[in-house]
Amino acid sequence: MTSAGTGLVFHDFIYQYSTKICTMKGGFMARYKMAGPDVVHEEFDGEIVVLNLQSGQYFGLNESGAALWMSIAAGADPADVSAAHGAAFAAQLVDLGLIVASDEAAITADAQDLAAAPTVDVYDDLSDLILADPIHDVDEQQGWPKLPENT
Repeated sequence: MTSAGTGLVFHDFIYQYSTKICTMKGGFMARYKMAGPDVVHEEFDGEIVVLNLQSGQYFGLNESGAALWMSIAAGADPADVSAAHGAAFAAQLVDLGLIVASDEAAITADAQDLAAAPTVDVYDDLSDLILADPIHDVDEQQGWPKLPENT
């Protein structure tokens, strides 16, 4: 007969072992990447502002969202960083068109104690201005004022 405590310890051991194996083999750990070169971000006082140059929308991430965003940018599985919020936050970012799933194996990341749930505030009040700015539509090799040939 085994006690409940022994069963939980065994379960934790199996979970940790299988997680390490899946990570090493590129298995079940989720990895994401930025949706493309038109998704850019900048940090301001612990918060992240993400700009989608295709849609003209920009997004404000609180400190918890910023921590998860930076872990995603580094190649970590957001669920490793925050078991409570990581997967749902990544799904929200996918729905917003900011990140996409990656075929590469996720790097291991330490769990973080997030002070609050991550939030994403969506803004489109400047989209006309952002979309009208031709600076992001330049030939990367020749620079401004040369437009890429495919436009």
